[in-house]
Amino acid sequence: MTDWQADDVVAAQYADGGLLAARRALDARFGTGERSHYEWLFDHLDLGPDAAVLSLGAGHGAFWGANADRVPDGWDVTVTDAFQGVTADAMDALADAPHEFTFDVVDARDIPYPADTFDAVTAHHVLAHLGDADRRQALAEIARVLTPTGELHAATSGDDALTELWAVARDHGDVPDERPFTLQNGAAQLRDRFAAVERRHLDAPLVVDAPEPLVAYVLSLPGFDPEAGPALERAFRARFVDGTLTVTGDRGVLIARHPDTA
Repeated sequence: MTDWQADDVVAAQYADGGLLAARRALDARFGTGERSHYEWLFDHLDLGPDAAVLSLGAGHGAFWGANADRVPDGWDVTVTDAFQGVTADAMDALADAPHEFTFDVVDARDIPYPADTFDAVTAHHVLAHLGDADRRQALAEIARVLTPTGELHAATSGDDALTELWAVARDHGDVPDERPFTLQNGAAQLRDRFAAVERRHLDAPLVVDAPEPLVAYVLSLPGFDPEAGPALERAFRARFVDGTLTVTGDRGVLIARHPDTA
């Protein structure tokens, strides 16, 4: 079975933003929430008019692009990713944004900034890509660079997220039996470093009206052969009812705080 957390597998996945974009497109097109997932996440960044924010694993900048007109002028936002190609994508995507961002290539396990630098760190859908030891190291680094009143915002999926997609995918490739950092098991991991952890849940399903985006999502994952595409399409299409497939959207954000603000 493919190790989805192996360094070479993660590097191949994020050499550029293409594979990531295939997965994010599913939510962008078929999400049913009143607000987009990215807008919902931004709603929880209650930092005041002036703040230093470090965005880890920001990919091609979609979160900040969706909220660029909402970022206060007094926020100093550093958008980062561990991979040069993806960081370049973010720079291009945000070049004309109404807010000026700073960009850097940063590995969450070795953050190159002094202690007590940031009022908030976002690590949206990042920590699940790290092995257990690497995740602990990343959390130690995040805790170090946060100010005493700072917050970590870590978006992740719940145990039931995309149940209908995984049910098909398992018949056509490698899917891990357990997810290493979810809304359910992630809180306990954060409490090893932070005094207070709050879970906020977004339960908005996806209503998908064509199998092709589901196939693109699966084929963007490690360990799936593109030649499985036709079989995947047939399997997904067989599950449609009245022209749609409802996919569980169990996700949310974990917010962790230092003892000073617990």
